[in-house]
Amino acid sequence: MKRVRSRLVFTCALTLLLSTAHVALGAGLLPIINRPHNDRCDNADAVGDVSNLQFDTTRATFDGPGLCMTGRNIWYCYTASCTGDVTVSLLGSGFDTMLAVYDGCGCDPTSNDLIECNDDFTGYQSQVTFSAKAGNEYLIEVGGNYAAKGQGVMSISCDPQTPPEPPVSDDDCVDAESIGEVSGLDFDTTDATFDGPGLCMTSPNIWYCYTATCTGYVAVSLSGSSFDTMLAVYDECDCYPTSDDLIECNDDSGYSTASQVAFFAAAGQQYLIEVGGFGSDTGQGVLSISCGGWWPGPSPSNDDCYDADSIGDVKDLDFNTGGSTFDGPGLCMTSPNIWYCYTASCTGDITVSLAGSSFDTMLAVYDGCGCYLTEDDLIECNDDSGYDTTSEITFTAIAGRRYLIEIGGYDIETGRGVLNISCDGLVTSGKADLGDAPDSSNNFGVSMTAYSSPASVQANYPTVFNDGTGAGPYGPVHLNSVAIAYLGEKITRETEADLGADEDGVRNIAPSADSSDNDGGDDSVILPLSLPNCGWGTIDYTVTVVTPGTDLWVNIWLDFNRDGDWDNTIVCPQGPARERAVQNQYLYNLPAGLNHITTPAFLSSHPKDGPQEIWMRITLSEQPWKGGSNPGEAGNAGSGPQAGYEIGETEDYYFVPETADDTGCPLCKDLNGDGVIDIDDLAAFTAEWLANCL
Repeated sequence: MKRVRSRLVFTCALTLLLSTAHVALGAGLLPIINRPHNDRCDNADAVGDVSNLQFDTTRATFDGPGLCMTGRNIWYCYTASCTGDVTVSLLGSGFDTMLAVYDGCGCDPTSNDLIECNDDFTGYQSQVTFSAKAGNEYLIEVGGNYAAKGQGVMSISCDPQTPPEPPVSDDDCVDAESIGEVSGLDFDTTDATFDGPGLCMTSPNIWYCYTATCTGYVAVSLSGSSFDTMLAVYDECDCYPTSDDLIECNDDSGYSTASQVAFFAAAGQQYLIEVGGFGSDTGQGVLSISCGGWWPGPSPSNDDCYDADSIGDVKDLDFNTGGSTFDGPGLCMTSPNIWYCYTASCTGDITVSLAGSSFDTMLAVYDGCGCYLTEDDLIECNDDSGYDTTSEITFTAIAGRRYLIEIGGYDIETGRGVLNISCDGLVTSGKADLGDAPDSSNNFGVSMTAYSSPASVQANYPTVFNDGTGAGPYGPVHLNSVAIAYLGEKITRETEADLGADEDGVRNIAPSADSSDNDGGDDSVILPLSLPNCGWGTIDYTVTVVTPGTDLWVNIWLDFNRDGDWDNTIVCPQGPARERAVQNQYLYNLPAGLNHITTPAFLSSHPKDGPQEIWMRITLSEQPWKGGSNPGEAGNAGSGPQAGYEIGETEDYYFVPETADDTGCPLCKDLNGDGVIDIDDLAAFTAEWLANCL
């Protein structure tokens, strides 16, 4: 599980009203608050190169996309005085600054516009350096880390670049050199620059327009080149090619850093060849192109991802990649490939095997059957399984869910093969599970900390099941001797939180290193979470049911006061905010597969001062929580029974919740606690705003 830093784009209608006029409220008048002139992006101050330009964010508000900061910010529109490296520095400012630079001065910028974001360049001061073009405009965002604000100075300078060497003749795609079959054609990318779509490489590159001399497989090789090359081939010679035009991209061929691709061509058809280097490598090389002139037969019906064959469990299904071409993202292979869309027949371990195939295969499995695939979709890629050159993958699936299967060969190999798919089920059998929150009652006798700041807060979350004392509290352990249900879509096996074997390779907690939050199976809670101070919240999460018909209970604890345990209750005007926020939510008649569930509403709390991060525990079990193993003792909340749970899973999360801005004003919440969000909550909000924000 990754630490999540959520952001809250907070807009209060009163803020704009109070910043522009006196507002009558009750019997008095509120004063005008003087905001900086460049408080809003669309009022960005125009600047050029400056030295120690003074600014003040004390009375600024936040606006913008929140891509770098979400605190008070001001804006500048900088026009580059030269083509070269521009340095924007806030060194010498009097508070913990943050700084962002965007391409162009349009409001609001997107993630594609963000050039750089910096928090601490040296000490708590920010500085960025970026490449600029003379006369171009760049948007500069100045603010503070979280709620930091104050006076500062900004300096901007441009260091002109040395004029580049004249480009080589085929440096640009539109100047691609026309060629046919060649052997050992010399080339040099040393003085080249980069242009093109960046679909395969972003290094200095050169271009060739190849006209196929035959109908058959064409081999393009950079073997014998003096640097780590990259090579791409596109359909037709139009500039600039798109992802639909990309036939193949290759970095290293076999055990060499020289690149090679093979693709099926039609006689007289033109193909664009891009030659460059890995990273920023350049150098001298040789290019060879030859056409085999043989016809491998018609393309398979499932040659393209969009035409993937729909299948279930199969035994010895014949396939042939001999007439196929390459398409797809190239995340696992770049050889000619074919595609299948598999619907899981059960919830459990699915085995996809190419054993018995006649060539050196490659195999990939993706989540879902969409064809716009990214690294997040890739479940697993395999080349050689065991001592064989055929491939095999075992992965955890949800009954009824679809998975995309990609089959190809190593390098440029093709051939006949057989596909077998079977579902073994019972994925959680024998997968004992524990949490991964820091626990000072561990087997090493080492005190662990709950939060990085202040580091003095000792962690008393009951995570370790057996610390050797026999006194408890006992961390929740789930034995899972039979497969019933678990949180999220996966569960990893561990014998103890801080000792013994762990399926994901890292123990849940390492007390001696004060390391926690290491369980690779924490995936049920849908982040970000909104936990307003003394406001109402809910949590969305998922549960996978393997064997329907068992009653289940869910409990959730949140360390609202950040004191290192889940034992407390915070008093709010609306009522008590209990750290055991969700109490024995009863789940029944859940169908097999993945179920999306929302908790009952609960009152949450968030301290004005102290850590923004919070520790949360969610436990799914076959029995309700009955007070833990050591009722009444500190650090008991969140513990499990002394005998352990029979089934289920516990997941711990360390994250920054969406709560409020630095004034503590919640957004769109049921502030008066009447169960609805309406105009009455605006009155409650106004009262709280007046008490906290002026």
